[in-house]
Amino acid sequence: MPELSARIAGLSDDKQRLLQRLLTLKETSIAIDAARAPAAPTREPVRRTPAAEASASAGEVKDNYRRFYDAINGQLDASVFGPFSFFLNYGYVPDLSPQWSKVQLADHVLNKNSVRLMLEVIGDCDLQDRRILDVGCGRGGMVFVIKQFFAARSIQGVDLSPSAISFCRAQHRHDNVRFDEGDAERLPFEDGQFDVVTNVESSHSYPNLAAFYADVFRVLVPGGCFLYTDVMPMEAIPEYRAWLERLGFTMEVERDITANVLLSCNEVSRARVGAFDASNDPNLMHNFLAAPGSQVYDDMQSRRWSYRIYRFRKPAASNRPAQ
Repeated sequence: MPELSARIAGLSDDKQRLLQRLLTLKETSIAIDAARAPAAPTREPVRRTPAAEASASAGEVKDNYRRFYDAINGQLDASVFGPFSFFLNYGYVPDLSPQWSKVQLADHVLNKNSVRLMLEVIGDCDLQDRRILDVGCGRGGMVFVIKQFFAARSIQGVDLSPSAISFCRAQHRHDNVRFDEGDAERLPFEDGQFDVVTNVESSHSYPNLAAFYADVFRVLVPGGCFLYTDVMPMEAIPEYRAWLERLGFTMEVERDITANVLLSCNEVSRARVGAFDASNDPNLMHNFLAAPGSQVYDDMQSRRWSYRIYRFRKPAASNRPAQ
């Protein structure tokens, strides 16, 4: 909702801190309850092979993720905290490494770690008067951040979850913002329609990652930017980069922010401990939250997986490399 930031800003510092605490605990409880079903996915990256990409099971993977996130969104929407719940990413905490965000956040920004992650992904990319597509928009976190801190010409969000799109249409009402249901591997847009495409912590759930990359390239204008972040298996990263480069993308930025994401997971887990319940499936719960001790957390800590930020640019020339 357009007045949301003003309403929050009007709260005292103590009330803002209390709201942040309540949001953190409530979102954790809701996500855990939604994840109890045996078929629900975790946020572990899909293990991809050429055979798996071509198999009919890809549709089942997407259906599972759609149902899972529909359940989370439905329960968030039914809670008093729903209108404030824009983010589901792991977040980012600064350390001694260089930071790329050009925005200085206030001390008591709600969902500060999640907002920081978005700002680090944007970095020094110029969004002034740009047409932006956010793929896997979820509850509109990236759209919210761009509207708060940048002056884009237009922002289009797309997500596989109908309930996420319904929430975004209700809460992020702006003349230059639009949300639609859509498959990241078959984006429902014309060629060369966007100056910037963003994708935050979503691609690990796509069965055919190469198809997603190809469609991002297709919908970007010549010279357009792809701002991309996710957790990835270390051994797969060279292959992912090769797919993007074969399409014609040039890699301008590559950052390993695993340590920053782990710091955020540590903070979030401590804040959420009061919401944990013995009746929840502990493995599913901890993996979804990337809590210390979970498989996802351990894989990042051991460097089997890496959380990366990338900026790729489509060539300005109309020609593209032969496939």
